[in-house]
Amino acid sequence: MQFEILRDGRTIELEARPRVQVESDRFGNEMRLGRLGIYATGSELRQLRWHEAPGAAVERTVDTLRMTLVAVGQIITGRRSVDELRGPLGIAEISGQQASLGIHPFLLLMALVSINLGFINLLPIPMLDGGHLIFYAAEAVRRKPVKIETQEWAFRMGLAVLVSFMLLVTIIDLRSFGLWERLSGLIG
Repeated sequence: MQFEILRDGRTIELEARPRVQVESDRFGNEMRLGRLGIYATGSELRQLRWHEAPGAAVERTVDTLRMTLVAVGQIITGRRSVDELRGPLGIAEISGQQASLGIHPFLLLMALVSINLGFINLLPIPMLDGGHLIFYAAEAVRRKPVKIETQEWAFRMGLAVLVSFMLLVTIIDLRSFGLWERLSGLIG
């Protein structure tokens, strides 16, 4: 791999060969990953001109959505653990950590949470805006509204999905705080 590195005002060209690392998921699937021993030492803030800001915001939002879709796909396929999900308690904990690092990391986290909540709200799950859009699309195609009974059942199932997901992330949050171990210590 060819790299151009800006160091102390001059450009250095380097060639690096990644080390192959084989990882297995919980289903026994093996993945070959290329690894380099480099990492970022920090971030650089750059002020944008007023006309550059909307394009940069759209680009950052698209990148965030792409990362979210990749992460969800990895969780569904088992390449990532469901334990990486966070609910309101986990988000509060991470928000406190980011706030202690300064206003910039905290604002970036809030933007990330807002983008992800917007994405989740547009999923085609009844009870969410995406579910309503599906009903509107069905009404546009059929030229008549979906039956009220069908909508009610869809909303009930959507509510069940949302409540189940909220319970899952709350249980994951409580486990990450060590609550279950403490309770088992009290009982046992």
